[in-house]
Amino acid sequence: TSQVWKSRMIQDLGRCWSFTTQEKVQRTGHNFGLKVHLDLNQDDYELSTPFGSAFVWALQQGSQVSVHDTPLGTKPGKETFVGLELTQYEREKTAPWARCRGEAPEYTQSQCRDECANRYVRENCLCRSSQDTEDDSMRLCEIHGRDERCTQQAVENINEVIGNCDCDKPPCFEQIYDYVVYEIDPSEVAIDYWASRNNVTREHVVKNYLSVMFNFRKMQYKKLTESRGMTFSQLLGSIGGSMGFFLGISLVSIFELFGDLVGMRLLPRLFGRKHLYGLGAHYKSE
Repeated sequence: TSQVWKSRMIQDLGRCWSFTTQEKVQRTGHNFGLKVHLDLNQDDYELSTPFGSAFVWALQQGSQVSVHDTPLGTKPGKETFVGLELTQYEREKTAPWARCRGEAPEYTQSQCRDECANRYVRENCLCRSSQDTEDDSMRLCEIHGRDERCTQQAVENINEVIGNCDCDKPPCFEQIYDYVVYEIDPSEVAIDYWASRNNVTREHVVKNYLSVMFNFRKMQYKKLTESRGMTFSQLLGSIGGSMGFFLGISLVSIFELFGDLVGMRLLPRLFGRKHLYGLGAHYKSE
């Protein structure tokens, strides 16, 4: 378990645990996914912890949790079932049609915004936030001490700071999970079992215990591919077709003119007719 669970502190949300594994889901159903039991221990919370619940993210493997990603909130005293739907994006990479940058998980817009905000704090407050791992030798910011004013100013200016960074383009390749959430109440028997097994009261279980079950809703995923509306070879073919069309019309006109000259002017002279045929008046030769 210690090889797949890793802990990381996020200043705005508290301690975050991430789970990664190379194992693959073989089938759908609540018995074949990942199930997590959590004891919140709210009696140990401090004033800076505003939420009596847990936030959950499902991210592409290798991605880091970011406060800029929308989480799934879970409630204590509930059984939460999360059905996942995977969508894979592949965007056009070739210039000048490309409107993307890099690939996930090395680059994501959320990570880019986090790095931008962390860099602002390092340069202006001369310390690093708890989620900043860029320079471990730099001291951590004291958000309730000498660095409180500077870090608070950074939070207030976060939109302007991120706006000055190049984080507008999405990655050229990324995987995004959508959630479908179901919540049910545990049975009284289950509450008594958790209380006796962990040597706590029923009130503690209802107030602090929660479980979350993850699995895919179906063993399929969506793949969205962005490509150019017309390739270079298709462009040449279109130009060639248009040129052929207009040149064809020009050749028809030439043949019509040639037919007029031969049929209405030259042939009558060969048969001894001295007047010319054509549009307008006829002129007789003397």
